[in-house]
Amino acid sequence: MIILCTHNDGGVGKTTLAVHIAGVLLSRGDSVLLVDCDDQADLWQFFTKGKTPTQSKDSEDLENSKLIWDKDKGSLKGKANPAYFDHVVLDIDTPLQNTVQVILGNDPDLILVPINKSQKKKALRNLPRTLKVISKLESKIGFNPKVIIVPLGIPAESVEDVVSRIPSDEKPRNCRTASQMPDLQDEIQDAIYEEYQYIWDDEQHQELYSYFAEFIED
Repeated sequence: MIILCTHNDGGVGKTTLAVHIAGVLLSRGDSVLLVDCDDQADLWQFFTKGKTPTQSKDSEDLENSKLIWDKDKGSLKGKANPAYFDHVVLDIDTPLQNTVQVILGNDPDLILVPINKSQKKKALRNLPRTLKVISKLESKIGFNPKVIIVPLGIPAESVEDVVSRIPSDEKPRNCRTASQMPDLQDEIQDAIYEEYQYIWDDEQHQELYSYFAEFIED
């Protein structure tokens, strides 16, 4: 399964989603190709415990999985074959037309769009633009991804209010809003960017493993 974590805006929770979705898959022993397309390389630094990549297409082996920093959003041909992995998790700033095809040679099966508390107003304001891009991609024959908007610490109702006002031809056909994750903005920031741990590694938040696992089990 190819899983895309995306939104047109920065700082809205893409890496939070990518890290924890990958964490669920890795915990099961699945092989995962992790692709970080962000200039800041936050996904890369999480899985390398703070190391900095030196050039685009840098890679690290993670047991039966692989991590690649692809800031130029170019083809991974010759670097890693997505077909050799059970799953691909892609952290990217925007689902521009054909970008995922260029990188992986295929389209995503699942698209996760985060909206977090710290960037709530900006992320909600630009959500229609992100969904419209995905909707345009659906014009391809046979491309009908599952799209889930993920409220990270904000009420799901605030997301639904925005989505309900988007014309049906400007949003994905198979699109839903997930339940709200508790407001743990500070805790998640500390876990990912300082401790390089999943939020469920904290015994007070172990139940959040199930929250993230639900997206790939649905």
